[in-house]
Amino acid sequence: NQQQDQGQQSVDNGLITFTDENELAAFDLPGDWIYNHTVGENYYVDRFTASDEVSGFIESIVYNDGTPFVKSQNGKFALDLINTFYSATGQVGDIRISSDQLMPDGSERLEWKSKSSGYSGVSFFETRGSDNSTFMMFTAWWLDTADQTTLDAINNAISSYRIP
Repeated sequence: NQQQDQGQQSVDNGLITFTDENELAAFDLPGDWIYNHTVGENYYVDRFTASDEVSGFIESIVYNDGTPFVKSQNGKFALDLINTFYSATGQVGDIRISSDQLMPDGSERLEWKSKSSGYSGVSFFETRGSDNSTFMMFTAWWLDTADQTTLDAINNAISSYRIP
């Protein structure tokens, strides 16, 4: 696991503020959560895992291959990412979407659950940039047995999510 000081600032109550390397998003989370940064061909992922390493994580995926996204295709792309990154079985159909909402900021919120394993999540997605070629997905994932401390940290990260 890679620790990162850049982009993190301390805030009250043992929380830190994480700011995306391209200043696309910021959110607050516990300072003892474990940070990992992964880079792929057209994407990067910033993941913060609960200090117990199992009960939950917050993750930001930023994808840009230079091709503008067509608004009508964003939901399908988001579902593909959710199935690729979060399905326990790797098969379409494991993740069940229970709620799909348009948010006041223009993002879309998907609440979901794995039918094969005991975990749930919520993902927010949107496109950014004047050409709509940057796709962002912010996800919170938790075990259905997660303790209240983990759930509170996840809820705080969601409610503190903002554009820096």
